[in-house]
Amino acid sequence: MIVNIQLEQEDFNAMHDVIFEALDIKPTKAQIHVIWEELPEDIRGLAIQWGTSDTVFRDNLYEYLKNNK
Repeated sequence: MIVNIQLEQEDFNAMHDVIFEALDIKPTKAQIHVIWEELPEDIRGLAIQWGTSDTVFRDNLYEYLKNNK
């Protein structure tokens, strides 16, 4: 099942900080959106369930970025 999630400004802000820390880049909203679309469903599911500011989501995003980018 495909679910289309609209990211809010607070989601972009939270993900921006993790991406900056993991990859040492200042991502644009477009780059953040691409990364969101590339995330495995289980990591996106954490964000949907708990929010992008949640520690578990942020830790998983960081680990994914360090291992895959």
